[in-house]
Formats: sequence, C-alpha cells, structure tokens
Amino acid sequence: MFNLRSRLLSALALAGVTFSSACGPVEPMEGIDTSAAAEPAQREDAALGESLNTTPTAAWWYYGQTPEQVSDLLSANGARLVSLQVEQESPLRFTVAMVKNSGSYAKGWWWYHGVTGSQLSSYLSTNNARLVSLSPYELNGTTYFAAVMISNTGADAKGWWWYYGATPAQISTALQQNNARLVDFESYSTSAGTRYAAVMIPNTGSDARAWWWYYGVTGSQLSSYLSQNNAFLTNIEPADASGSTFNVIMEQNPGIGWWWYYGVTSSQLGDKLSQNGARLLDVKTYWSGGVRRFAAVMVNNSNAATTRIGELMRDGTDGATGHYLKQVGGSVQAALQDTRAFEPASTIKALIALHAMREVDAGRASLNQLVNVYAPPASGSCPTSTVTGSETLGDAIYRMLEFSDNQRTRAVIDEFGFAPINQTADTVGMASTQLNHYPGCGGPVANVLTLADAGRMYEGIANGTLLSASSRTALYQRMPEQAGDFTGIRSALMTLVDQEGASLGLSASARSQYKSRLITHYKAGGYTLCGSGSCLEYRSVAGAAEVPRCTLGVPVTQNYVWGIFINGASNKAAADSTFTNSKVEPLREPIRAALSNWSACYP
Repeated sequence: MFNLRSRLLSALALAGVTFSSACGPVEPMEGIDTSAAAEPAQREDAALGESLNTTPTAAWWYYGQTPEQVSDLLSANGARLVSLQVEQESPLRFTVAMVKNSGSYAKGWWWYHGVTGSQLSSYLSTNNARLVSLSPYELNGTTYFAAVMISNTGADAKGWWWYYGATPAQISTALQQNNARLVDFESYSTSAGTRYAAVMIPNTGSDARAWWWYYGVTGSQLSSYLSQNNAFLTNIEPADASGSTFNVIMEQNPGIGWWWYYGVTSSQLGDKLSQNGARLLDVKTYWSGGVRRFAAVMVNNSNAATTRIGELMRDGTDGATGHYLKQVGGSVQAALQDTRAFEPASTIKALIALHAMREVDAGRASLNQLVNVYAPPASGSCPTSTVTGSETLGDAIYRMLEFSDNQRTRAVIDEFGFAPINQTADTVGMASTQLNHYPGCGGPVANVLTLADAGRMYEGIANGTLLSASSRTALYQRMPEQAGDFTGIRSALMTLVDQEGASLGLSASARSQYKSRLITHYKAGGYTLCGSGSCLEYRSVAGAAEVPRCTLGVPVTQNYVWGIFINGASNKAAADSTFTNSKVEPLREPIRAALSNWSACYP
C-alpha cells in the first residue's frame, strides 16, 4: 500500500525560531570528480530546498554525533542545519552540515529527531514550515524521522509536498501529478523492503528548471549522467550500506563553483573543503571495507579574489595550493589554506634574517660581526660544515636572501641557533612555523610555515612592531633587488601593471610612473624532494608590497602582505608553470583598484 503523507503549505506570517543547536570539530576528503568554478553568487534553484547561496559564510560539518552534541554544536556556532543524516538508528547518531544562521543565511528554522510521520506533520503545521532535509529510519516496525524545516514564509515560501513509504514508481506518479521536482530523496529499509521518502516543490514559475533524479546508480554512472546532462548535483545518498550505489538529484548547471566526491575519508573530505574554499551542501557517511567513507556535494564559499586565484592554482598542479593577501593594518582580502603548514624551502630564510635583525636591535649582535663561510657541497644543495673563511653577518644575510645561498644560511643559523630562531617565531606570533633543518637539506623532519604566519611576520616588519626603522631598512636592502632578481617577481609585477593599466586606458608614461613606485620585499623558495622512488615539488613565496595609490591628487602608498605555496606536486613542469603564473596574482586586485584613479596623479 502507498503509505502517503502529503501536505501543501502556503505562505503565512509566522516566523521560525531555532529549535536546537549543535557542532564540534571538523574532520577533514580526497576528490573524485569536480566541476568548474565561477564567481560567488546567490540565486534561486528549484531543485534545492532553499535558495542556493554562495556568499562566503562560516560553515561546519560533523559525524558520529548524538542529538545532544548536535544541539550543543548548533548553539556554540550560532548555526543552522543544511544537511542531516541518521547514520545510526539506535542509539541515534548523526552526520550533519551547518552554516552560520546570520546575514543572508539567516532563517527561522527547526530540527527534530525520533518523530513519527504524524508528529512531523503536526510540527510542520504548527511552525508554518516546509522540509529541506529528511532522514527516515525504521525501528521495531515504526517509521521515524530526523528532519530540518525552515519557515515557509517570505522569499522562502513555496508550495510543496512530502511522502514516505513510497516506491520509486509511486514517487514518479506524484511528481507527474504535482508537476513537481524533488528537493530531497532518501531510501530506508522496512519490513516490506526498501522504501523512499521524498520532498518536492512545483516545477513552475521561477522554480522551473531542467532536472533529473536517479536511484541505485554507481559512481561512474553518476559521473556520466552529470556530464551528459551538464548538471549540478544537489542531493546524494548511499543507496546501500557499502556505498556501491547512490540515490541522487541533479539540476541544470547553475554556473557556480561546485564539486562532488564519494568513497573518501573524513580527512580527505576536510582537505578538499579547504583546498576548494568550499562548504558542504550535502554530506552522507557509510562504511566500506571497514573504513568510514563519505559522499558529499560542496559549493564555493570564497570571495571573488580567492575564487579566481584558487581556480588558477588548482587548474595548474595536483599539489596542495594556497594563497594570501592582507592589507597592512587592515583586513584579509584573499585567503585559501592560509593556515595550512607547508614545506617552505628557502621562503623560511626571511624568519632567520628577522631573528638576526632583532638581535641587532637588542644590541646582542652587529651586522659587522664575523661569521663562518662554509665550502659549497660537491653536489646537491645541503650546506657543508667545512669552514673556508669568514665574512660579516650583514654580507651573509645579503647572500642568504638575495641569492638564496644555503652556505650563508647555515652560517647565520649556526651563529644564533635553531632554538632561539624558533623562539623568535613563537614570540612574534608565528605559532605554526618551525625551523627543523638547514634549508637545502630537505629534512628528514620538514621545515614548516603557513602563509598566515608569513603575513604576520612581514606585516610586523612593515609596520615597525618587530624591527626598528633602521633594521627594517637594513633588512630590505638585503632582500631581492627591484630588478633582475632570479625569482622573476619584479618582471611579473611589471607585466601585471601593464595588463591592468592598459585595460583601464592608462598611458605608457602613467604606467611607467606607477611601476617606479611599486616596491616589493619578499623571499621565495623551491624544492624537489625525492624518496621511495618518486619526487615531489615544493614552491612558495611570501613578502610585503608597497602599492602606490592616488589620493586627492597625491601619490601615497598602501602596504600589503601576500604569498602563495605549492606543496607536494607530482609534476615539476606543472609546478613551475603554476608558480610562475600565480606568484604575484594575490596583488592583482589591489593594483587594479589603485590604477583605476592613477590618472588623477599622472594623466
């Protein structure tokens, strides 16, 4: 018998109130299939329970959570649920995704668990709400639900229906009778066999859109359907306990950045969320081969600059990538994986130089004191311990930074010691940074740095909180030159200025004036590290930029800190190309903005 629960709700004036709160630490996924990214947007989508919003927001996901833990996490995060799965019926355990319930994401909403169909129907009526996520399960012959509902008023008001205990054929009939489309579709086991619960809305008016639904399809079949339909996945659920097949809903591609994955671990899922700058739209867990796996859909959760640079770097290399841009004394303007630790190679030499200059400021060292000069290695880049002479500390720092000389780097480290240099990192707030070995040696314990830490260091140098003005000048004088340095940063910036200036109609002379005032201070690094029969590539740069602007007809300077990294790429040529194409890209937006009125200073 078709056990049907159907309800059509119209818009009423009753606003929703959060019923419960929840959250806990996110455990990070590795990719299976992706689609192209685009700029953030907000739009209505008929195949979604709520408007598809890609405005950046705080988001979390958790699994193995009790009802009480979910409530506590929601409360602690000020969040609401966007995806809910009963992963275990007794005792109840949930997998959930949530977003901050504020700004454009703010809604009246409720969530319930352990309720029967009649109880859920009553809550829907009392709250004047509609379902956006439904997870059915059967215990002792009774069907129960965990559900998320939002207030069916205002912009969220829609006609809608929900059903349970249905077969696919019965759902298909209901879709035709209602001229509707699915927004949620979940299978569950009953004494009568597999049955389905479904939530649908009218496929009419502004909600009308091409869409598709499939059940019991493999991952490869799903990939084929997405390609064939040029579609965007909105709902995914394992159709069996091992996740060998899936039930899904998809709609025409909305032109946003989005990705989908299956068969991934929690750590892989977290890695992909971080790498893509995304948040989860839907997430479900299952067990395969004794390992907890996940199937998930994620959407872009980054601002326009972060999205642009992130896509450029992801498309170029298979290594983990990140970038960072912050205005000195201001806000972070672009950031992707800025707190992820990476092997910085020679980029960490700026920390060694900072320590030396702070010792000069403290009167415990002098740029004129002598340090060892070590013989170069017969092969490779790891410095030797063979002393061949001496030179001033100031000269050693210059060669360490300008020419990335590893022998001079060892000399400066030996002069002060690993522990004091790492203490300086801690003192200045670089909590995730550690100098473990001489740069050039590659380990065995890797050196680690984050772009956020590098930015904190360069900002402190620029604003005078970490060094005196004289020591800052002395340090900058020893960093890569403004022309002809081997990293190509200067030439890349000049090309960027010409590109943006020409697009704004600036004359060649105006662009030349701008270039002469654009100054950078930075350190780059790169490694090819081999072991166990394979080699991996590491590239990075971090620094500060003095970006000219025209204010009230007068040239002024705005300082920024920026950086990028590529970590553990498998292809050297791809890593090199991606680094070359991306190394100054975080500075494009502030330079473009500055050039937009540069003609007021230089017509």
